[in-house]
Amino acid sequence: MFDQMPVEEDPKPMPGIRPKGLLFICILTFVFSGLSLIAFFFCSLFYSYLPEIIKNSPFTKDLPGMEALADASIWFYVLNTVLYGVSLAGAILMLLLKKVGFHLYAVSQLLLLIIPMIFMQGYKSDFSGFALTGIFILIYASYMRMIK
Repeated sequence: MFDQMPVEEDPKPMPGIRPKGLLFICILTFVFSGLSLIAFFFCSLFYSYLPEIIKNSPFTKDLPGMEALADASIWFYVLNTVLYGVSLAGAILMLLLKKVGFHLYAVSQLLLLIIPMIFMQGYKSDFSGFALTGIFILIYASYMRMIK
C-alpha cells in the first residue's frame, strides 16, 4: 500500500537560475560593502591626516564615537578594508551561485562586528548592527539549498 504512494522530493530550481530575492540582497550588499570598502581604503591611505580631519571637522564635532575613530590605529582601517573586500567577494560568489561565498560573507561580517571592540577604546556596540548583520546572514542562508 505504501509503495504506491508518490515520494515527495524537495523542490529545487533548475541549476544556473538565480532567484530574484538573492539578486536583490546581493545588490544591497554590493552597495554597502562596496562603499565601505572605498571609504576604509581611503581612510587607510590617508591615515596620517585622519585624526586631525575628524577632530576639526564641523560635521563630526557633535557625533558620538568620533573621537574613538580618530584614536583608532591604522590596523583598524586596514582590517576593515580587507574584511569589506572579502564580504564583497562573498556576495559576488553567491551571485555566481557558489556556496563558498556565503561562508566568506558570514565570517567577514561577524569579524566586522568584533573589530571595533578590539581596536577602539570605549566602543559601545549597538544592537542594530548585530541585528542587521544577523538578518542578512539569515536571508543568505535561506538561499543555500539553491546554491551549489
